[in-house]
Amino acid sequence: MTETVKVTITQFKWAGKLGPFRIKTTCNECDLTTTILNGLMVNELKDKNVDLEIKPWLDNLFYCLLRGAWHAPIVMVNGKKFHQFSYRQPLFNKQKLLELVDSLGKEG
Repeated sequence: MTETVKVTITQFKWAGKLGPFRIKTTCNECDLTTTILNGLMVNELKDKNVDLEIKPWLDNLFYCLLRGAWHAPIVMVNGKKFHQFSYRQPLFNKQKLLELVDSLGKEG
């Protein structure tokens, strides 16, 4: 039997607090990204060894910055930046994410 490697997808959304600063507004792009990721987990990734984590961006600001990501929503796979919001590319490529998860999930 072939074991698969656990893959962790982490979304950092526009939320959180850092010192005296607190995000009180919502982010439509973040909510849409969460909906898409949850849909992938229920459908395409349901039989895979994949975890989804949703974390507040501001609480994890320095973690994101050290990985080259600064604009929420941010999607990381196993701690590496996969996508961050930009006006040129507001949504991530679902097919590329599925391909990355498949390649990482196979035993090395």
